Amino acid sequence: MYALQNSEGIAQSDTPMISDNGFIRFEGVRKQLPISNLFEIYITQTLVAKRQANERTKRNNVLRMEQILKHYGIDPQDSDISAFASKTGAGIPICDDWVARRGSNEMRQARSIFSKAWIKRYKQLGIDTSWFSNWIALSLEGVQVTPFDANRKELDKIREACEALKESDPEMYLMYALAYGLGLRSSEIQRARFDDLHEDFDGNKLIRIHSPKSGGEYQDRPCDPSWWELINSHKTSNDALIVPVQEDRITREFPSFLRRRCGVVDDRPVHRLRKYCGHRVMRKNGNNAFVASKALGHSSVEITSRVYVGMPTIQRSF
Repeated sequence: MYALQNSEGIAQSDTPMISDNGFIRFEGVRKQLPISNLFEIYITQTLVAKRQANERTKRNNVLRMEQILKHYGIDPQDSDISAFASKTGAGIPICDDWVARRGSNEMRQARSIFSKAWIKRYKQLGIDTSWFSNWIALSLEGVQVTPFDANRKELDKIREACEALKESDPEMYLMYALAYGLGLRSSEIQRARFDDLHEDFDGNKLIRIHSPKSGGEYQDRPCDPSWWELINSHKTSNDALIVPVQEDRITREFPSFLRRRCGVVDDRPVHRLRKYCGHRVMRKNGNNAFVASKALGHSSVEITSRVYVGMPTIQRSF
């Protein structure tokens, strides 16, 4: 916790009135919006003709921002947006101080609230965005992508243990099939239904991901036909969940199984299976990063290429 210098010229006020068309109506001098109201606008408003995060991701971004603000003694329920201009006792903007002490990863997620598109939207709503200038100008390091290091011994152990689930725990086996076979994230496994599995005009096997991480209403991903057909063979009804279990089984029990029985030491064991899926799809399709990118639902081929760099395969010369 650090002592803060109050910003000059803070104008305390009541909550602004929201008109029928969703715009904030001010009377006289522009008033300051409570931080909690700004967060609600960010979560509930929709940018026009712009790609944006889904509601779940927005809420996570807000939670990250709340964590940062509370670290500096700022309560979003009691403070208005002028608090974003606060500085530490040493005169350093709190956003710069956080990055210097904790790095860019958490800040990058929180600062999504102040993207160019959202700043434009706030201005349209009559919000004084000058309080956000330090956050907008903040320089962050590029995303550090760790190349995937496939381990044949680990993968063999995962396959052996998870294939045994086919008889002992069919629901957990389907978690494995969705993560390793189709490359789904834990949150996507929870939402996946059998009617999300479909084919396109050319017979390609697809899975539809609703409210994907990359934004938008849905995303169709091409699938490994073998795994797609295996999963579809367990269909009970079109609208049924593929894995009809309590969330804890997917978010706690399955990761625990992967650590305990498969020796996975990754912080996100289920995500480790997703990476093995990307690794397999890329190599089974001529080291084609574009194919793997589409299968995993990455926002760009560049991300896929940086994760699955690997070693080139050198052909025999004789």
